[in-house]
Amino acid sequence: MSERQRQRDLDTYRIVDSLPETAYDDVVRIAARICDAPVATMSLIDRDRQWFKSRVGIESTETSREVAFCDHAVREPQLLMEVPDAMHDPRFRDNPEVTGGIGIRFYAGMPLVTPNGTAVGTVCVIDRRPRELDEGQRDALAALARITMNLLESRRQLLEAEITAALQPPAPVDGAHHGASHYSVVIVELQGYSRVVSQRGHRIVEQTLQQCSQALERLLKPGEALNRVSGAPEFVLTLNGDVDAERLQAIERVANASATMLGTDAVAAAASSMSPKESPLTVFGRADEELTRRKTERIDVAAASVEPALMRH
Repeated sequence: MSERQRQRDLDTYRIVDSLPETAYDDVVRIAARICDAPVATMSLIDRDRQWFKSRVGIESTETSREVAFCDHAVREPQLLMEVPDAMHDPRFRDNPEVTGGIGIRFYAGMPLVTPNGTAVGTVCVIDRRPRELDEGQRDALAALARITMNLLESRRQLLEAEITAALQPPAPVDGAHHGASHYSVVIVELQGYSRVVSQRGHRIVEQTLQQCSQALERLLKPGEALNRVSGAPEFVLTLNGDVDAERLQAIERVANASATMLGTDAVAAAASSMSPKESPLTVFGRADEELTRRKTERIDVAAASVEPALMRH
């Protein structure tokens, strides 16, 4: 399994840092009940962290990927990973979530497997005592993981339909036939949406995103357009011609002015049409791949800057 492809698949669902949703909460509650477990989560393995879309029995919304049991589970997408006693498992006996933290002794996680065959996370249950699941519980956990993947696929398909409906090549400014001009798609995404909503409140965040939208619109030239992805801190711009580095940086600066007010930051990425008639959705897909790359690059740069500081200490 390619980690690059796995992360790319996860990003296409726009699920990490999204707000709570009842359907996913129900899956986790059912998992806990069926498996008689005090802790259950829908965990997504993002670049450097494990993020919980839904959870029962724990307060934290994420952990470091380094301590995540689910990071091991996604390495074998087709298999339920069951750890009867973490204290006796060489992979986990020194894990801080075992020796301290929530005191994990038992873990069972069923990977969430995409149509590409990559695992983006798990539906998992945790206990503070050694134990095993019975066959009925294992089958139920596998079924809940399949249900969760159906929810994720529906989410992705709705997003694709929305973008297809919203995106149109920008109207050419020279009076040429519609669709005959070279164009670009830019995606702007504010990071940590669920966190900032929790900290600042939904109303304030939405007001700030509206201000961001207005500021981005002021950067548009005649014939260009801006759309916001429904319920997400993401904007999609269709622009005439190529987007050079200077214009992309200007767009990102405007978005970051709003993001800073919320205690976060923004990332922008662009792609240009290969031909005048190329579908905007195809161009969006390339811009989205670039967004994945840039978000990963941010994490790598941050990690590289931390290492020298640790070495000095």
